[in-house]
Amino acid sequence: MAADRLRAVLWDLDGTLIDSQPLWDEAFRSRCRALGGRPTPEAVAAIRGVSIRRVHELIAATGATSGPEDPATAQVFAAMVADVGAAVRADPPLLPGAREATSAAADAGLVQVIVTQSPRGIVEAVARALDDVFAALVTGDDVASGKPSPAPYAAAVQRLGLGPRECVVVEDSAAGVASARSNDLRVIQVGGAKVFPADPGITVVGDLTAVVPYLSPGSAPRGAVG
Repeated sequence: MAADRLRAVLWDLDGTLIDSQPLWDEAFRSRCRALGGRPTPEAVAAIRGVSIRRVHELIAATGATSGPEDPATAQVFAAMVADVGAAVRADPPLLPGAREATSAAADAGLVQVIVTQSPRGIVEAVARALDDVFAALVTGDDVASGKPSPAPYAAAVQRLGLGPRECVVVEDSAAGVASARSNDLRVIQVGGAKVFPADPGITVVGDLTAVVPYLSPGSAPRGAVG
């Protein structure tokens, strides 16, 4: 069991610690419309949980710009980031239990990292709202491929210099769980039905407060392989 001693918690951001999706939806709609784009409900839904590159493609697809490589596309995205960042700084949309769970991990002496596809400016604002308990931030600006690619969680583990059995991931989405499990990381999935029912490396809990009992150095989620 010593080899499985928990040393780090890798947190997903949106849908796990915060709910900024309504802010992103509105920023996408308003910024695309300002340039004559037509952001359909399907296009708005498609920006959720995807890479920055994919958001550029979706901006262009609304007709707001001539293509993903058009400099205007990057300007639209930068304006979206500014809009969301301002809203997050003014009133961080923390999900219930986020402060309690991250504080519990800090009290237990665990290293904490946020692993997300959101831009760094947004992530830094959330980190400040949660008392800067995070040792590192792996953001959409840091990796070429977003979740479900293995890259985001691989970057986090490499940065910490820990083995996968010394870490646990807290996630809410199928893409995030897939990214974590492809790195052989144990996962606590918050909410919903277990995304991969046959996978023993995933433990499902109802909300963030239910994560707290797992956040001690000697703990490991039930069902985790090891």
